[in-house]
Amino acid sequence: MGAASRSRTGGREARDPHPGTAERVEGGSGKVGIGMKSSLALLLGCFLVLFTLQAPAEPPPVELRPGGAVPAPEGLAVIHRPEDAGKRIALTWKPVAGAFGYLVYRSESADGELVPVGGRAADSMLDYPVFLDDTAVPGRNYFYAVAAVDEGLGERPLSPRIPACLEPTAAAAGGPKRMVCSLSDQRIYFYEGDQLVNVVRCSTGLNNATPAGNFRILGHYRVHGGLGGAVCDYWMSFTSSHGIHAWPRGSSRYEAGLGAPASHGCVRLHPLEAYWPYYWAPDGTPLTITYASMARRVVTGCHDTQGATAPSGEWYFAEGCTDFGFDTFLLLSNPGDAGLIARAHFYRDDGVTVTEERYLPPHSRLTLPVDQLPGLEAASFAIHVQAEGPVVAERAVYFTMGNRDDGTVTVGVTAPSREWYFAEGFTANSFDTFILLSNPGDQPTTARVFFFLEGGGSARYDFLLPPRSRHTVSVDSLPAVASASFCTRVESDLPIVAERAMYFNFGYIGGGHVSVGVPELSTDWYFAEGCTRNFFSTFLLLGNPTGQDTIVHVNYQLPDGDLNYDYLVRAGSRVTVNLGSQGGLSDRDVAIAVHSDHPVVAERAMYYNLDSHRGGHASVGSRSSSKDWYFAEGYTDGAFDTYLLLSNPGASPAYVNVVFLREDGSTFGAGYLVQPRRRVTVHVDDLPGMERTSFSMNIHADQPVVAERAMYFVMLRGY
Repeated sequence: MGAASRSRTGGREARDPHPGTAERVEGGSGKVGIGMKSSLALLLGCFLVLFTLQAPAEPPPVELRPGGAVPAPEGLAVIHRPEDAGKRIALTWKPVAGAFGYLVYRSESADGELVPVGGRAADSMLDYPVFLDDTAVPGRNYFYAVAAVDEGLGERPLSPRIPACLEPTAAAAGGPKRMVCSLSDQRIYFYEGDQLVNVVRCSTGLNNATPAGNFRILGHYRVHGGLGGAVCDYWMSFTSSHGIHAWPRGSSRYEAGLGAPASHGCVRLHPLEAYWPYYWAPDGTPLTITYASMARRVVTGCHDTQGATAPSGEWYFAEGCTDFGFDTFLLLSNPGDAGLIARAHFYRDDGVTVTEERYLPPHSRLTLPVDQLPGLEAASFAIHVQAEGPVVAERAVYFTMGNRDDGTVTVGVTAPSREWYFAEGFTANSFDTFILLSNPGDQPTTARVFFFLEGGGSARYDFLLPPRSRHTVSVDSLPAVASASFCTRVESDLPIVAERAMYFNFGYIGGGHVSVGVPELSTDWYFAEGCTRNFFSTFLLLGNPTGQDTIVHVNYQLPDGDLNYDYLVRAGSRVTVNLGSQGGLSDRDVAIAVHSDHPVVAERAMYYNLDSHRGGHASVGSRSSSKDWYFAEGYTDGAFDTYLLLSNPGASPAYVNVVFLREDGSTFGAGYLVQPRRRVTVHVDDLPGMERTSFSMNIHADQPVVAERAMYFVMLRGY
């Protein structure tokens, strides 16, 4: 449908998307109450009004001009976020090059009249690509379309309509509403409890004119007479002389100006977006205005790890950091029937060892915040866990570094080794790679690190490791691999532990991921997780650090069948496979089975570019499937979502029993049937009895399967 065929508001009265909201106009001499059929005013430049406002103080509405060179947006889709359940419909679409903003329309039938319900600025869709419709009625069917607006205010044709329905379920338990305005970020963050639900750009006062502190919304004024006679829409006052409002009418450059201080002290919003906070935040909503960057207060992202196939009395990690912007957690699970003591030895980079001891009851899990331990308040370290009986150990790190924030996690390794292998490594295009080498022994040793470049070529560097120490190798600083993709082999004279950490800016994603090394190559590798749907990018990394070419056969297991591809991996090189570019693999959920003619190493890296959970994660594959899997970490409280991925690479159906060990001592069980060469995704947050809790998982199947756990999160720091 073209733009000309849709309903225009023109001089007619538009339907009020927010009925029952009192509206007032504030002039220079006081407040004047008026009767008004409330509607969404989206002002662009010279008083652009998309919804007719029946108010004498308003200028006549000016309709968008048809034309312009911006095409209709593609990829319009409904997204399902736990924080929106029962409250709102969330939409997203692919950004349009050259778009100035977007307008969203809604109808109640497939060919019914389209009514505008809101808008989004173009830069906001790059910054936080979610549109929220809080006016949807639960149980009612809707159809949505979106149009782009170009810089000349020309509205282009609509996208195809898509259906959506707000399920009449209980609303998500988000908690009280609050807003945080970061003067450093020039953003307002909107929370329901601990859940970040929206972000908009803003412009605060020049020369620190916006007051910092804790405030509340004092009043709502649909139109307000501001300083110097400026007319401002969607005004929410938070002091007697300051408000949050749309960019003043008649002002220009708000698209370019937003994101930098520009006002006399108020907080300005884009005219396409100012309506949303106005209707979302009632009087009394807390507002914190702070100079702190929320990039250092809010950690958003995702992480993933393969499970352990058996508990162990010892676990090792080469990475750990509690320095500024980093929080490290050690997760310990005791799946056994008897309580036991576990000791964690932290080997600091400066040679000091800190030891902590904890008791683990039977069938329990423990979270140890390392930052809170004396002697580890601001340190980098490796970890060695020793327990009186078999346990499972994971280490999670959450970080903020400039424009990068994310979380990483990995299960530990059960023994040091003289050899370690990694398939992934990249030092170009805003990627930084680090190799972490830990020597838990009593004697010094030398580690030799070999890099095998994609496309051919290799390099070697040697590093001396003192006893009970850790060394960080900044790969980007090594001349031979300063801008390259590569796989890695680590050799040492004595057994050590090796991990790889990567920090990146990938498109609009700033994050990081880690992977523990594997002590030997294999001809078989398995992954339960993989996704090429919108906003997901998945890569399979195949490393061949040997002297022999090999063919790698990859079986992609899809919900409706299999696809098989073969890849040639030259000796001393690596191959990167972008799953989304392989025929038949776009827009799919997928598990992966790798078999090669000669031993290789395989990893899978994923990047996620949607709303508040942007980030990336990487995991080395499992060398075999197993009937038993264990995870020490799992969390469904706040804005954390935990997913368990179960794949069955075999020829027979597998019945999988999952036992959840909650941190409060209670247990919960669930069973799943996984068909041959298929996978099952379990959203743990949706399971009765697993809401808002921390837990570990024991998994037992009657046929060998593969298990991974992925977590997507918004984690607050300092609030």
